[in-house]
Amino acid sequence: MTNLETRIITHPPIPLADITPLEMLILTNVLECSEAEAGLVLFTDFGPTNPINVKRHELIEAFRASAPHVDSAINTFIASRIIALLPAPSGEVDAEPTVDIDLSEFPWQFVVQRIVARSRSLHEVVVIQWMNHPSQRPETFGASVSLITAKAIHHATSEDLLARFRRQDQAIEPPTSSLVLDGSIAPTGGDAGRLFKVTEVEATLCIWEAMLYFRGLHEDRRPVSDNIVEMSKVWDAAGWQSMRSRVAEIVPIALDVYVVLSDVLERDGFTFDFDFVPAMVETLVWSATGPSRGGEPAAFADQVIAAMKRRRQDVIARTRRRP
Repeated sequence: MTNLETRIITHPPIPLADITPLEMLILTNVLECSEAEAGLVLFTDFGPTNPINVKRHELIEAFRASAPHVDSAINTFIASRIIALLPAPSGEVDAEPTVDIDLSEFPWQFVVQRIVARSRSLHEVVVIQWMNHPSQRPETFGASVSLITAKAIHHATSEDLLARFRRQDQAIEPPTSSLVLDGSIAPTGGDAGRLFKVTEVEATLCIWEAMLYFRGLHEDRRPVSDNIVEMSKVWDAAGWQSMRSRVAEIVPIALDVYVVLSDVLERDGFTFDFDFVPAMVETLVWSATGPSRGGEPAAFADQVIAAMKRRRQDVIARTRRRP
């Protein structure tokens, strides 16, 4: 299906000292990127760009500056395919100030892998990708996760994961008396025996994506709400693994509020992934013990609606300011 909307977020940030000038030029043209204290944050709200169009002199300068890094595969790729790197005859006017680079044979993930392989402090990069059609029909939803290490690029789509879950489900013996009302298996030790529904998996991906998005804004010193500032403080203290586990605590809150607001969302044209979830994450109250509604369910729902409307007004205002 064409016209799919694609959003990508990665973590952790890549240390700037580990990135060659040519890699920086390629990555910042393929994706939207922001420089934070911890390094370069790779993300995009529109999907990766290919082919990319760069200024010829910038490409040449970046290539030459990266030449000492003989282990950089992107150096070899550019040198073997971009004729613009050849010096122009003396006195000839440069009629082509920009160069198109087709990265079909060398996707941006390969660039990141070479950086991970070279780095002494970066051991992996996690990539979370969410895709859907503007129609918001359920059958158009899709997601994927990738783990990029020095050894390999591991990748799985949401369909891959759901197929794995279904195979696991078929192999489980039907419980005799541990069924709960929603049809999942009651846990026998922690969450070890619990089966997650598709809606819970999708909500988990959306919530984690929103948390990463706001985290990136805060690290980039862009304006964020006080709740997001507190979330980032908890994040810094607890670490990434702990914050990922916190998503499971947010999912039931999100799904409960979504049921309450579903009629409002449908009436006003708000979407679950781009409108509701970010507004809900932005409204959560964070403390050392984790996230919470910070009040009665009805009041929290009203705050989420207000956040959605405010975010929509901000988008309209930005659109009007564009030339």
